[in-house]
Amino acid sequence: MKKAEGPILKLLNSLYKYAVAALFIFIPLYPKFPLFNVPGTYVAIRAEDFFIGVVFGLLVLKIIAEKKVRLPSITPQIAIFFFVGLVSTLSAILITKNVQPLLVVLHYLRRIEYILVFFLVYYAGRKEKDRFFYLQLILLPVIGVFVYGIAQLYFNAPVISTMDSEASKGLALTLRPGVTLSSTFAGHYDLAVYLSMIMIFLASISAHFTSWLRRLPFIASFSIVLWLFMQTGSRISLAGLVVSVALVTLLYRRYLLGFVFMLIIGIGVATSPAIMNRFINIFNVFISQASSVNVVHPVYAQPDAVQATITPAPTPTPEALRPIQEDRSTSIRFDVEWPRALRAFYKNPFLGTGYSSLTIATDNDYLRALGETGLLGFLAFISVLIGLFKALKHRLSHNGIDKIIAVSSLGVFVFFMVTALFLDVFEASKVAILFWAFMGLAISPQKS
Repeated sequence: MKKAEGPILKLLNSLYKYAVAALFIFIPLYPKFPLFNVPGTYVAIRAEDFFIGVVFGLLVLKIIAEKKVRLPSITPQIAIFFFVGLVSTLSAILITKNVQPLLVVLHYLRRIEYILVFFLVYYAGRKEKDRFFYLQLILLPVIGVFVYGIAQLYFNAPVISTMDSEASKGLALTLRPGVTLSSTFAGHYDLAVYLSMIMIFLASISAHFTSWLRRLPFIASFSIVLWLFMQTGSRISLAGLVVSVALVTLLYRRYLLGFVFMLIIGIGVATSPAIMNRFINIFNVFISQASSVNVVHPVYAQPDAVQATITPAPTPTPEALRPIQEDRSTSIRFDVEWPRALRAFYKNPFLGTGYSSLTIATDNDYLRALGETGLLGFLAFISVLIGLFKALKHRLSHNGIDKIIAVSSLGVFVFFMVTALFLDVFEASKVAILFWAFMGLAISPQKS
């Protein structure tokens, strides 16, 4: 017989449920205003940091009242990841000494904060009705993100960005001509990742239904969100979106629906100047690369009858850009960020040079893990991802709402694996928090 909840535990459960619900809404909708900057660093403390702390406090009280703890299966891998991160942090401070001690500690704590959300949602979604409640909340905030994006495009609504150190101070800017959309997020890449996650959920819900009439509202919503996505101009997220949507429809064996989604995405690309121009640019780069092979022309001896003449020395010409340098984002990765991460790895192969040592961006989460935490940190990070993949795969055998959440979350997982090759998605606070929230919701179902 199930034991009745006492009034205190009932109140805590209710508070906790709606606090986590508020987190699902607050994270995508509230712009990244810094409450205050940490002196001597470029790190800002924001409202979500306190919000997550409050929800964690409620969880601790809830666990104390219940007098039991049920941890997810990937807890050991996460604990090892945290431990290796701590050792790497101490190594960076005491041995390599190439980081600001306060800065590396803050970066380490922020990674703990993101993954902590996984546990918060894991405990919140242990009842099926609660999981259905949170699934609805996942989709609801995109309406606000869409409306604010329209306001930025056509009504000069403020842009709060962290794309550079100056903008990250919380300056309210406006969207200049030619600048890609960011809506309530800190940059266009973050917005593209968020919208991709929402479209993966919409594709999964559509695939869950067998009736095309019931699918239509979700297909229409997918198309509307895709239009906003195209305003970000993100090629990398587009590639991840295609792979993930194809996977979702494949898992449901909805091949015709998958073709419909690919057709919608194709039309979106063809009608988006921002995306088309970026694809044309990278295509031209590869064509230039292929045509830049030096051709050696034959050299003939000069006839004796021709007298040698003195010619003036030619005026030096500026060195031509290599083809890859013509695409700025590609050049930054290949010429600056990725070599910097590899140099950090070579400097300390086992523990890296510490969090924050690679500056703001590496644009490859795997190389970032190698450079900042070394081989041990990289393997710990990969072990967490492998454990997460196994847990998600196990959830695919569920039905109903749990099937939708499991397939959607696996699609989001694969999307992150693809985009992490070219973006630091696991360090982008808003989307990283939402990623771990979705994973916690997917793994939360309990057998008993």
